[in-house]
Amino acid sequence: MKKLVSILLVILLLFNFILCNNSYASDPDGEKSTSQEVYTEENAAPSNTASAEILEEGTTSQTQGSSQKVQTTSSSYGTAIIGVITGILARIVNVIIVQLDLLMSQLTYTTENGELKYWFTIERTVFNRVALFNINYFNTYDDGEGTYKVGDLEIEANKSNSAVKKSIANVYYVCRFIAMAIGLLVLIYIGIRMGLSTVASEQARYKKMLIAWVESFVIMFLMLYIISFIIIFGEKLTETFYNLEQKILEATAQTNGGEVTIFEDNVRTQTLNYTFSLSGLTLTFWSIMYWCLLFMEMKFLWTYLKRFLMVGFLIAIAPLITITYSIDKAGDGRAQAFSNWMQEFTMNVLIQPLHALIYMVFVLTANNIASNSPIVAIAFLMSMGAVERMVKVVFNMKDLASLKGLRDVHFFKKG
Repeated sequence: MKKLVSILLVILLLFNFILCNNSYASDPDGEKSTSQEVYTEENAAPSNTASAEILEEGTTSQTQGSSQKVQTTSSSYGTAIIGVITGILARIVNVIIVQLDLLMSQLTYTTENGELKYWFTIERTVFNRVALFNINYFNTYDDGEGTYKVGDLEIEANKSNSAVKKSIANVYYVCRFIAMAIGLLVLIYIGIRMGLSTVASEQARYKKMLIAWVESFVIMFLMLYIISFIIIFGEKLTETFYNLEQKILEATAQTNGGEVTIFEDNVRTQTLNYTFSLSGLTLTFWSIMYWCLLFMEMKFLWTYLKRFLMVGFLIAIAPLITITYSIDKAGDGRAQAFSNWMQEFTMNVLIQPLHALIYMVFVLTANNIASNSPIVAIAFLMSMGAVERMVKVVFNMKDLASLKGLRDVHFFKKG
C-alpha cells in the first residue's frame, strides 16, 4: 500500500511537471504583436496563475501588451483530460471514503468538558480521549453515565464501553469462583499425597508444591490490586504525555501568534472544503492525503478495539492463570503461565503511553511542517509501527501477542 501510493504520487507529479513545461504561447497569425514583442519557444513564460489553470482547467494564460491570449496546446489538452479524469475519480472515491470516516466517527465520538468531539483521530486515541477504548475496567458506570479525567478534560463515558466492562467484571468473578474451587481440590490432592508419601524426596516435593499453592492463593486475592496498579500507572503515563502535548501546542501557538490545530484536523477540513471548490490534480493530491490518513486511522481504530477486548480477556482469565502457578512452580521452580500473562497484560496496557510518546515526538514537534506538508505527517504516522517494533526488540518483547489478536496468545509457552 505504501509503495503503491508513493509510485502514484511520483508518476502524477512527474507527468504534471513534464506537461506543464511543454505549454507555449505565440501569435496565431504568425505576426508580431502590437507591442512589437514576439513570444517564441525559448522565451515563452506562463503567467503567475498558469500552474493553477493547468491543474484545474488544462489551459495557460499569456499576456501580450494590453491583451491576454489563451492558447490551448495538445499538451494542455492532455493535462486537462488527466485532471478531469483524476478529479472525477477522486470525487467518486471520496463519497465512499467520507462514509467510512463518518462511520468511524459515529462509533468513537466523545464529549470533552461538555463539547462534542465527533471526528475520529489518532491523536485523541493515543492520548486516551476516546471513551470507547478506555481500558480502566474498574470504572464501570450505571447506564454508561459518568466521566473520567485526562489532564484538564472531563471525558464522558461510553455506553458500549461500560457494557463490556460490566460483562468482563461478571466473568472475572465467575472465573475466580471456579479458580477457588479448583484450588481447594488441588490443596486436597497435595495433602493426600503428602500423607501417603514415605520417601523424603517426595515429601520435599509436595511440601514445595504446598508453598507454591499458598503463593498462588495469595496472588489470586491480590490480582485485582496488581491489575489496578498496572492500569493506573499506564493512565498516569498517558496523562503526563497529554499535558506535555498541551504545553507544546501552547508554545507553538505563542510563537505563531495564533491557535494551533492538529494536522489530522487540518487535512480532513481542507480536503472536505476542497472537494467542493477544487478540481483536477489539486483535488486528487489532497484526496490521496485524505485516503492515506483515513487508512492509518482505520488501522489505529482496529488496533485499539482489539486492545480493549484483549485487556478484558486477560483480566477475565487472570484467576485461572493463578491455578497453574503452584503446578508450574513445583515442576521447575518457574511459573511460566503467570509470567507470560503478566508480560502480555503489561504490554497491552503500556502500548498506549508508548504510542502517545511516539506521536508527541514524531508528529507534534513537526506539527507546523505537517500542517503545510501533510505527506510528511503521513510518513511520521506510518513510522509509528516501526518504532513500536524497535522498542519491543530493545526490551525483548518482540514475541508477545499484544495487539495481534487472541489467536496468538501463548500463555503456556515453555521456557
